[in-house]
Amino acid sequence: MRDIAVVGAGMAGCTLARRLVDAGLNVQVFDKGRAAGGRMATRRADRLQFDHGVQYMTVRGEAMAAQLADWRRAGVAAAWAPVGLDTSPRWVGVPGMNAIAPRMLWGAEVHMETAITGFGRDHLGWWLETAQGRLPACFDAVLVTLPAPQAAVLFGRCTDVDVAAFADAMPCIRYAPCWALMLSFDTRLDAADCLRPAAGGVLGWAARDSSKPQRDGAPDCWVIHAAPTWSQQHLELTVEQIQPLLLEAFLSAVGATTAPSLCRAHRWRFARVVEALGRECVWDADSKLGYASDGCLGERVEDAFDSANALADRVLQGGGPAPKAEGG
Repeated sequence: MRDIAVVGAGMAGCTLARRLVDAGLNVQVFDKGRAAGGRMATRRADRLQFDHGVQYMTVRGEAMAAQLADWRRAGVAAAWAPVGLDTSPRWVGVPGMNAIAPRMLWGAEVHMETAITGFGRDHLGWWLETAQGRLPACFDAVLVTLPAPQAAVLFGRCTDVDVAAFADAMPCIRYAPCWALMLSFDTRLDAADCLRPAAGGVLGWAARDSSKPQRDGAPDCWVIHAAPTWSQQHLELTVEQIQPLLLEAFLSAVGATTAPSLCRAHRWRFARVVEALGRECVWDADSKLGYASDGCLGERVEDAFDSANALADRVLQGGGPAPKAEGG
C-alpha cells in the first residue's frame, strides 16, 4: 500500500496521518470543517479566542505520554492548572487547542471544507466523491474517523464492498450532545477558574478560558458547556434561543450580574461518547477499509489517539480484525 485516504481530521484522523506519513505512505486527509482538529477546536471572534470543544487532555498510557512530550517540545501543548479543580495534570494546546492538529498533519495532503459523501472500490482501487462529483485520485485504503452516525451514512452508501462489519458496529456507539457558550467580560468575574455544577441542572462545566497558558493579556473569557440531558432536551433550539438561557444559568452560578461584551453559542451534536464499541478499531484487511475514533474506546482524547494507533498498526502490518478490548 502506498496511497491512503483518511476521512475526518479530528484526533483520530490526525493520529493516523502522522503514523502513516512517518511510515513513508502518501496520505490525503479530507474533512468538511474549516480547520482541522475536530472537537479539539478553537473559535476566534473579535480578536478573542475560546477552546469551545475539548477543554483539556489527560494522559494515562505510555504512547500518549510520548506524543505529549513531542507536542511540548514543539511548543503546541502546555500544562494548565486552573483554580477550582484538583491538581491532577491537565494539558491544553497552545496558543489554542487547535494548535495540535497542524503538528500532526505535517507531511499529509489536507483537504478542508471537503465533505466526502460517498466512496467505493473498482479495479483501480478506492475512490471518493463529494457533492461536486468523484475525486480524480484513487487509494489503496480508506480509513474513516467520523463520529459513528456520520460514518454509518457513509458506509451505507458503499455498494461495491461488503461493509456489514462496519454497518453493524456503528449503532453500538452512542453520543451525548452539548451546547457550548462562549463569553467575554471586560472586567474579571469574582469566581474560580473552573466550575463543576451539581448534576441535574442546566450547566455541566464552566471554565475561564483566559486562565490557560499563553492567554496573557486576554479579557475574562469563559467557555460554558451545558449538561448532557439539558443539551438533548434543547438540541433543536437556535443559537439565538440558547444564548440567553445559558447566560442566565451561568451568571446565577457565579453570582454575577455583569453583561458580557461577547456571547456566542455552538452546538456539538456528537460531543461525548456515552457508549463505546469496546474494540480498538474496525479493519477489513481484504478490502483495506478501516474505522477508528474515540467511539471505539471511550470519551477521552487519548481514546481517539489509541484507536487510531491500533488501526495504523493494522494498516502497516496487514493485520486481521481488531480484537475486543478488555473490559469493553
